[in-house]
Amino acid sequence: MAQVQRGDMAAYQELVHLCQARVFRVIRAFHRNPEDAMEVVQDTFLKLFVARDTWQRKTSFCAWLYRIAINASIDRYRRGDKGRTTSLEDMVEGQVEASAACPRPEDPLEKVSAAERRRILETAVSRLPARQREVISLRYFGEMRLEEIAEALRCPLGTVKSNLHKAVMGLKGILLKQKEALGYE
Repeated sequence: MAQVQRGDMAAYQELVHLCQARVFRVIRAFHRNPEDAMEVVQDTFLKLFVARDTWQRKTSFCAWLYRIAINASIDRYRRGDKGRTTSLEDMVEGQVEASAACPRPEDPLEKVSAAERRRILETAVSRLPARQREVISLRYFGEMRLEEIAEALRCPLGTVKSNLHKAVMGLKGILLKQKEALGYE
């Protein structure tokens, strides 16, 4: 980032290459349409370059970058793209499909079952309050430490911990209710 601050375009391109996928995963927490999310990612990196002199080495680069990404997402929402904004819905599906640790089932029945599990999880996450969705997104899809999330969201560490705990408990409750409603034990 220090090289980017000096205007080094090669360093900027390398930074974009290194961070783009993680920023995209976080942005997808707010946008249903992948094309919308990609536009916000592009806005994020443009804003990063324009504001490169504002980053200070004493702050976490990831927290600073994700704050720009979240603000770019909020800006897009405010511009009137509200009908196309959502929570983690499609991002969760993309994560599951892209995950090397989660092999794709070959049996059609297993594929339907995996798709149904993704849909149920997406629906559960979409029911969480906005701040809890942000914390879940940054923690599990942005792979940020709790301290970095607190810095990115400009709130105390205790608030982040509380929101993460509430989000996990909320998801657990929602999923248990769905399990009971479907007649599973």
